[in-house]
Amino acid sequence: MLSNTRKVIAVIGPTCTGKSALSVDLARTFHGEIINGDSMQVYRHFDIGTAKPDTAVRNDVPHHLIDIIEPSDDFHAALFKELADRAIEGVWSRDRVPVVVGGTGLYIKALLYGLFKAPRDSLLRERLHREYNEDPIGFYEKMKGIDREYAMRISHRDRIRLVRAMEVYTLTGMTVSSLERSHGFREPRHIALKIGLQKDRGELYARIDRRVDEMLDMGWVDEVKRILSMGYREELKPFSSIGYREILQHIKGFIRYEDMVKDIKKHTRHYAKRQFTWFAKEKDIDWFQYPEDTARIIKKVREFLSE
Repeated sequence: MLSNTRKVIAVIGPTCTGKSALSVDLARTFHGEIINGDSMQVYRHFDIGTAKPDTAVRNDVPHHLIDIIEPSDDFHAALFKELADRAIEGVWSRDRVPVVVGGTGLYIKALLYGLFKAPRDSLLRERLHREYNEDPIGFYEKMKGIDREYAMRISHRDRIRLVRAMEVYTLTGMTVSSLERSHGFREPRHIALKIGLQKDRGELYARIDRRVDEMLDMGWVDEVKRILSMGYREELKPFSSIGYREILQHIKGFIRYEDMVKDIKKHTRHYAKRQFTWFAKEKDIDWFQYPEDTARIIKKVREFLSE
């Protein structure tokens, strides 16, 4: 009998390493339910480019925190932590195993170790968003001068995190990096097994290129047009994510289709590299390749749940 009470499985790692498929395998094997830990799959209507599991998979294995908010709504790590905690409690109440899956490192860290507390100011945030929109590169360079360590972990296109970091610094005089060090993320909030997935760099990049082509064949450009036709503004947060922002540029006639495809693939590869850099610094991750190491992963999870 597996002793899975109050335990969590976390499947993490860069994009295109097989996290979603492995999480489904684990949920089927260990009587589990999946909790989305990706910052984009929470948004309704943004389906193809966020690689949401299809309806058949979601009908077969319960999924949580997918399609839970409108694209115009605000969503952040603290809210994710709150909603994920509720979902996990529900899974435990049904005597099932929570399998958290995603590549958004901050969300996984927030869930497993909590967040440092920092004030918010909506008027200041609006001003900083305007400042960023006027000169994204200049805003990023300014952030780099204030908190180079944090700025080097994210892209100059990551408007949300850059604005939040500047908001925190303006209100507290402290950088995000210094607050993270002070917090330490030392006390785990859950008994968790962290399964990290990785791939050889060349193979990973080839998988990224293939998946981008598949998403475009599935109608990714038409999906963006449909979302815009519903009245959602292109300034909304989910439109700033990789793929959606390049497709917007193409739709508006700023770049050719061929250049759009190249840019999506290039930016996704850069994102995967940043994800791996993030997770490589995390502690207590057991690294595997999937599906090559499936038997070893199953053995590891079984041992963890039986402890």
